[in-house]
Amino acid sequence: MRRLGGVAIALMLSAPALMTAAVARADAPGSFTVPDYGRFMGSWLWIKTDGAVGVSDPGTKGAARTLVFKPDLTYEFHQRRDTRDSVLCRGTFLFSEESGGGYSQEFLQLEGWFERYERRMTAEFDGPDTLILAGDPCVNCPEHTFVRGRTASFQGSVKKGERFRRDLWDGLRLELDPTDQGWDITVRDTTRASEDLASLTPPFHFVPNPTDIEGWHFRNKANTGPNQGDVNAPGRVRDFIFSREVGYRIQPAGAEGEITEEEVERVGNAGRGVLTIDDMVLTAPRPGERAGIESMRFTVAIEEVRGRGTVKRP
Repeated sequence: MRRLGGVAIALMLSAPALMTAAVARADAPGSFTVPDYGRFMGSWLWIKTDGAVGVSDPGTKGAARTLVFKPDLTYEFHQRRDTRDSVLCRGTFLFSEESGGGYSQEFLQLEGWFERYERRMTAEFDGPDTLILAGDPCVNCPEHTFVRGRTASFQGSVKKGERFRRDLWDGLRLELDPTDQGWDITVRDTTRASEDLASLTPPFHFVPNPTDIEGWHFRNKANTGPNQGDVNAPGRVRDFIFSREVGYRIQPAGAEGEITEEEVERVGNAGRGVLTIDDMVLTAPRPGERAGIESMRFTVAIEEVRGRGTVKRP
């Protein structure tokens, strides 16, 4: 049996669809059973793709991907670069299970899939929350890995001194906390509202963190005009990572050790997001002072890996 690599998916089917769809079994012509669509239902996030020339993931690809299966047996495959979303392909899909040679194999047939050689794919599970897909028949087809998760995209606006809050799912909340010159991006679990789950977003030294949005990032050192590169600061696109384990299993209260690369990787594998500043008004340029932000409009895209079971909180 092939083991495949990662991608992002959502699958939702209505009860009537479950009852009318059937599984064809190759070793029992003419016999049909209702497929177990429940294993597929929910959202799946793309983790990686193992191909003949190497491994790709959202980081190397520069894009996140989400595949959405709908109750009317249609699907959409989305790609997101920063906060810009596009549909790679859409169409109808079919599920089948074929048995022979002492084992059975499940397949997804995706009409209109953007790669023709992958319009029929094997579907395997590594536990309940990891889905593995690969083109069939195809000896050297890439293998895609997906994990269960949730995604959201939204727009917002704030004025100086205002706090922004957006409730997401399972007690998760994104906030913009006001500071003297702008805002801090924070992610919180309402059961531990004092903990910033995005606090392990790198870098940690020398340059401003992407989660800190302040007006002087966009002005030159003299605060007389736009930043032309003389101020080392993030731009209008702010990437961040988060995990509900921060402050609990990762860097718990009282931890004395330095933040490790392994911890940062664990956080990044749990949740990530990006905030794009669409428009902003800075305070008047006054030499010798630091610029602040009077108002800001922004777009956020955020995703979190989640299992099928009950959400476990510390």
